[in-house]
Amino acid sequence: MSAQPTHANSTQSTFNEYVAMYATVAAFSIVTLIVQAPELSDGRWLLYVLGVGAFVLILNRTTHYDPLPAKWLVVSLLVQTALLIGLTIISDYYFLTTMLSFITVSVIETSLPRRLSPLVNGLLLGVLSLAFTIGAGVSAGMQILLGLGAGFLFMSVFTRATENERLARQQLEAAHQQLAEYAAQVGQLATMRERNRLAREVHDSLGHYLTVINVQLEVVTKLLESNPNKALEAAKRAKELASEGLSEVRRSVAALRPSPIEDRPLPDALQSLAATAREAGLIVTFEQNGQLRALTPEVETVIYRATQEALTNIRKHAHASSAHIRLAYAATQVQLSIRDNGVGRRHDEDNVGLTALRERAAALNGTVSADNHPDGGFQIEVMLPIGN
Repeated sequence: MSAQPTHANSTQSTFNEYVAMYATVAAFSIVTLIVQAPELSDGRWLLYVLGVGAFVLILNRTTHYDPLPAKWLVVSLLVQTALLIGLTIISDYYFLTTMLSFITVSVIETSLPRRLSPLVNGLLLGVLSLAFTIGAGVSAGMQILLGLGAGFLFMSVFTRATENERLARQQLEAAHQQLAEYAAQVGQLATMRERNRLAREVHDSLGHYLTVINVQLEVVTKLLESNPNKALEAAKRAKELASEGLSEVRRSVAALRPSPIEDRPLPDALQSLAATAREAGLIVTFEQNGQLRALTPEVETVIYRATQEALTNIRKHAHASSAHIRLAYAATQVQLSIRDNGVGRRHDEDNVGLTALRERAAALNGTVSADNHPDGGFQIEVMLPIGN
């Protein structure tokens, strides 16, 4: 789980976003020193500069607390308020001095709960207005209350909107990171499930072949002296079964490797398989119907493996001279059909390769049908949805 944004990150981000405000206040302080030079000529200008420096240092320290203790926040706000009143008196109640309070407003908005910050800002505004009323009269106090109050309202709304945007951005980044973690976990889970499936497939197929081979070898042992011809047939059958079992293991191991299609279009990959079968003496034709569609790697791999398995079985068991491959693209599905002109299947039981193919297709909400064709030969059809 990604870490939640801390208050220190919040205040630090706010401080960085208000660097321009610090520069503006510095400009206001310089203007105050220039305009109020007669009132500050007796050395009070040094007190004013030191007061502004202390005010900025306290703010800077406040923004660097991780996290911000409640006691420090209270002390900081009280000291800032006292400095603001002191600077106001030193500058002979010059209005620009009160602009320093805008930064205090931003700190209050980012440090206190939303229900409490308006109350604290209102207290700060009331204290400053009271100071002007006592030192410069009721009229000046009302001007501060109204003029500075409008500025406080603007700073509160602006700071809150900026803070909300920053928090939303952090939450979005955290959500993206969490989604990436979930995607990685899903990928790992899918890999583990596929490995477990292949492990079961290797175990079942290899166990089957080894069991039958063991039976044949027992026949060889028993009939070697009494019936050599029968023993020889059993030995040959055991050798055939050993070759088939080795082929099944190789196919399962090959399924663990990266996609055999790589960056080639699916029709090109299927035609490459057809060309390999032709080199082995089988006449293979290829037909594509429909416009080429973008398919997921899983769908392409199933179609490729189905073609590979079908052509291998045709060469080994079908006693066929030719085969036809048809790849058809539709709006919602892709269909693969492979038919040969061989002797067809003599029994209804699926071999290990066809059973594994059905499982692969079912995992993608697809179907596999395999049976003898009415006009002769054997036909296998694979239908997979597009965009699953």
